[in-house]
Amino acid sequence: MNGYGRGVRAILAVLLLGSAAPAFAETAPREKPAVVEEQGVAIEVPDPTPTGLLIAWKPALLSVRVDSGSGSRFGSDSLQPLRGLARYTTRLGQDKPYFARFELEGGRFETQNQGLGSTGLDWTVRLLVGAATRITSGVILIASAGLLTRYEVGRSQGGAPTIGIFGLDSNIELEMRLFPSITLSGYLEGAITPYPYLAQNNLGDLSDADEVRVRLQLSIDVSRSATMEFGYDLTRWHASFTNSTILGTVDRALLVETREHAATFGVRYKM
Repeated sequence: MNGYGRGVRAILAVLLLGSAAPAFAETAPREKPAVVEEQGVAIEVPDPTPTGLLIAWKPALLSVRVDSGSGSRFGSDSLQPLRGLARYTTRLGQDKPYFARFELEGGRFETQNQGLGSTGLDWTVRLLVGAATRITSGVILIASAGLLTRYEVGRSQGGAPTIGIFGLDSNIELEMRLFPSITLSGYLEGAITPYPYLAQNNLGDLSDADEVRVRLQLSIDVSRSATMEFGYDLTRWHASFTNSTILGTVDRALLVETREHAATFGVRYKM
């Protein structure tokens, strides 16, 4: 279980270094997409910060594992269609590469009922600040860091427990303009969430908790004020506890791990 924590801390350290890089890089942010002359041909340069409000449907395949750390298989795989995402990004200053972001996602959170299932919901909130750096006319590096909290409501034994966690989040994203109206991006996030709240008593003491997310996204500009976004996320949540009485084991150890394979279908309104 300690290996999970060390791996995520290493990812978080890399992401924090990446988050600081754009602040010292040479940037050229603009309020509107710029035009670069190349051999007499006008080429549009993408906005260095993808601002606006994204509203998306985010169905997910959810897998949950709850055991004493013995390495058992995941307890269930269930499709969760009633999930969504709202993300608002705004630039900090007209001529600056910095931005702030608020993100809320969640919805139905259920595992298959095999006698020990969970039926509930969860939500995750991110508050981030970051910067964007234009590497070339078609490639942008975006990095941010901030706070993350997640609260889930479930059933304790054999499924998703009821617990809230709070911690630090850092991420880095690379955007590539494939065509004038089509952008492909890759995203890596790591978070350490060691602070629990409003947790059920029989969970015990939280000893380690973290989150890792990988995302691929395709953005298609459909007008000057709207962009369609399609993506795939793989998110892994991990938490380990001591002095837990849920499973009734002698060592009172508890491992809870959740994996979410999610698709995103959304519209971002530019502001």
